Amino acid sequence: MAGNFSKLEITRQFATITIQRPDQMNALPPAAHYELSDIFDELEKNTSIRAVILTGSGRTFCTGYDLKHNLETGIIDLPKTGFGGLAFRADYPLPVIAAVNGPAMGGGFEMALACDLIVASENATFALPEPKVGWAALGGGVQRLPRAIGTKRAMSMILTGRSVNAAEGFELGFVNQVVPAEELMSAAKTWADQIAQCAPLAIRCSKQAAYASFDQPNFTTMMNPKTYPSAAAMFTSEDAQEGKRAFSERRKPIWRGQ
Repeated sequence: MAGNFSKLEITRQFATITIQRPDQMNALPPAAHYELSDIFDELEKNTSIRAVILTGSGRTFCTGYDLKHNLETGIIDLPKTGFGGLAFRADYPLPVIAAVNGPAMGGGFEMALACDLIVASENATFALPEPKVGWAALGGGVQRLPRAIGTKRAMSMILTGRSVNAAEGFELGFVNQVVPAEELMSAAKTWADQIAQCAPLAIRCSKQAAYASFDQPNFTTMMNPKTYPSAAAMFTSEDAQEGKRAFSERRKPIWRGQ
């Protein structure tokens, strides 16, 4: 399915979203953010989807907000879900893998940081250059990067706007894997396959608890399974029983997501 700014492909249990503005280095005007937000909303409703891969067309992942459009119109407009329809989501239930095929700048890097995993091609680069044009990376960049790699490391990028290549991104800790460009999508799909081997409700619970635990007021609340709504659904699910049966019978489980 192709939109005006992106393409969605669903193969088996996986969805691939490709940003489609290569002539503009995949910079996104307002309408593109709303289009992507609608796609993420629809995928969340699809119970057969186990993981989402996000990538860019051409040689670029995404170079951020379309500043040319902003200069011409004076408009800055984002959906409530934030940059790319993803950056402001705090509890998106599906695992999202960023397959970064080239520059991920500003909002593009913020989209990648909003994903759960980042797989980068060797020619990928990352930056939050907003201060160089009079802005700040308030769409998730300055908030998520310190959590991902620690304050001092994050500030080396936030306060300078410097560009980091894929190898340094891996060393800093926000990139999970670096591969040759021709192996990028295969590597991302390998991660998606590994996720699909796990129970869907267990994955949703694990993701919710991992992120929500940052915001809990104390250790006791953080460790209490009742703090996380998805835990009850997981514990009482058919899949939880199936996992135990499959283990005892020494076979692969058949997950139904219920």
